[in-house]
Amino acid sequence: MFEKADVVQLEKFNGGDSLVVSLFLNVSPQERKRSTYLSKFKNLVKSQPEDKMSLVKEDIEKIEKFLQSERESFKKSIVLYSCTKKDLWQRYDLNMELNDLMVIDKTPYTSPLVDLLDNYQKYGVLLVDKRTARVFLVFLGDIEEYGIIHHEDVPGKHKKGGWFALAEKRYERHIEHHVKMHLKDVIDKLDDFLKIKEIKKLIVTGPDEAIHELMKMLPENIKGKIVGRAFMEKYASTEDILERIMPVIQEYEQMKKSKTLEELITRSRKNDNAVLGVDDVIKYLRNRRVMKVVIPKDFELEGSVCEGCGFSSSQKLEKCIECGASMVRVNNLLERVTEMAIESGAIVEVLKEDKDRNLLIENGVVGAFLKF
Repeated sequence: MFEKADVVQLEKFNGGDSLVVSLFLNVSPQERKRSTYLSKFKNLVKSQPEDKMSLVKEDIEKIEKFLQSERESFKKSIVLYSCTKKDLWQRYDLNMELNDLMVIDKTPYTSPLVDLLDNYQKYGVLLVDKRTARVFLVFLGDIEEYGIIHHEDVPGKHKKGGWFALAEKRYERHIEHHVKMHLKDVIDKLDDFLKIKEIKKLIVTGPDEAIHELMKMLPENIKGKIVGRAFMEKYASTEDILERIMPVIQEYEQMKKSKTLEELITRSRKNDNAVLGVDDVIKYLRNRRVMKVVIPKDFELEGSVCEGCGFSSSQKLEKCIECGASMVRVNNLLERVTEMAIESGAIVEVLKEDKDRNLLIENGVVGAFLKF
């Protein structure tokens, strides 16, 4: 699982006169079944300039050997950075599909990773009971356990009756004290974890009794991050935990996207720093005034792109209205919109659910929130 620190480290890499091969490749089970991912890799190699290829021959051979020998360890996508002359070899396995891309340059190409960090939410998961707590990070469909907190000195329940009723009450107060001390320690460590990992959303799991006590003690800044709950056995495997909480995350993400679309439509109608329509979005992207672009998944829209200055339009144009160069007809103008958004540092949000997707298409296909 990569983080912002990994991207920062890559961007600091200085290869001098040496070139870096940056590879983003879809290696999902369907791609591996017939080794089609290897064919795609070879096509990416063929598409590179010959003068650059001669300088990275050793890297290409190393990558190809890796892709052939390590296929059983792959997830859905692989990201590789290689510069053998400067001992750079960095691998990231992602549990989500990426567009196939190869870039050969003097520096690692990190834009797709930056895009993932900007567009996808990190989720913290706290699994807690009265003795133990486990903390997890969920990001891009993957889960990692970051720590476990266990207090052996929390006494268990010890039932007594009759003459021992008063002693029993004192014993219960003794248990409550230790439970509160345990939960206080959990909250302190959880707060540090959320800050260090820059996590804004939290899912809490565990027995109702423990969660009830925890919620009474949680400070408002952590309570405000909670987006869902789930029940989990305290020693559940990370795979079971991921399977159980993904529906919670998906439900929250869908609700958030529906609200985003509703806000986009409302604000665009009021001319409140939001626009709908491909050509308007492109205009503001060219002026670098876009904060977030919202597009429908798997929707193709024909358009025209200038061979000279890159001006784009949904209209069928022969000549560019900006520079006069020839316009080329493209089948999917939304790919160009996405490229422009990434280049300008704007966030790209993709609507997948049919209801939201269709509503966006009916209201101009593409929309954008603008910078003030």
